[in-house]
Amino acid sequence: MSIEVKELEFFYNKGTSLEKKALDRVSFSVRKGEFVLIAGGIGSGKSTLIRHFNGLLKPHSGFVTVDGIYSGDKNLRSKIGLLMQYPQRQLFGKTVFEDISFGPSNFGLEGDALKERVNEALILAGLNPDISEISPFSLSGGQMRLVALAGVLSMKPEYIVLDEPTSGLDPDNKISLLSTLKKLHSSGISVIVVSHQIDDFLPFADKVILLKKGSVAFTGSSKEYLCSASSQVPVITSLMKDMKYRGFDVAVDIFSVDEAFNEITRVMRSKGVKKDE
Repeated sequence: MSIEVKELEFFYNKGTSLEKKALDRVSFSVRKGEFVLIAGGIGSGKSTLIRHFNGLLKPHSGFVTVDGIYSGDKNLRSKIGLLMQYPQRQLFGKTVFEDISFGPSNFGLEGDALKERVNEALILAGLNPDISEISPFSLSGGQMRLVALAGVLSMKPEYIVLDEPTSGLDPDNKISLLSTLKKLHSSGISVIVVSHQIDDFLPFADKVILLKKGSVAFTGSSKEYLCSASSQVPVITSLMKDMKYRGFDVAVDIFSVDEAFNEITRVMRSKGVKKDE
């Protein structure tokens, strides 16, 4: 099963003098269990695209299906969870419990079963269930984001879609969120992240989809993305590409400083340069 996007087109202000095409014949698939990074600059169509996954926007042509169900169908509510770019705006309850329990309670869950579901979602999001009775608005920005994520997870979705999830987070909260997303992916949940901060997600993305001006410019693995001449790549990858251009026989599909250090050390040793020189 998968998410299928076929020839998707969408216009803002269609039929007016302000008409603008936001998505232009976009096609790709996301297999169950994949971790997918949707990258691209501002105005590339990333956020517009994911709003089609659960029917917040309706395509002007083409279609999106999730496990064979067309987007917008109410049966998708428990299949796909969407965390917006400013998830704090998704919070509304007087307590963390009230916020997280809203979705499953609307689907008939109550009593001890509802409390257990909320606690499971909090733990899965990397939070302590002890915070369930306090106001979500008394928490730090990073914790509020995790509470919003727990609200999505309380519906037990098979896919979660996150729009710029690390934007504005301090280093500690970013590490916490990334750890949570890796844990969710390991548990079998399909994770789709929209971000221009590609350094955060390339190391564990199964697939990268690059959007430019509303069209798919690249689809492939993280390593294929890094080796693509036209790709926007992390600074460390750019350094390795520059070394390759200057004649050093180094790999360019490098994600991190540690990987770069090990690769440069390997090349230097092959040339007879000792570690302490």
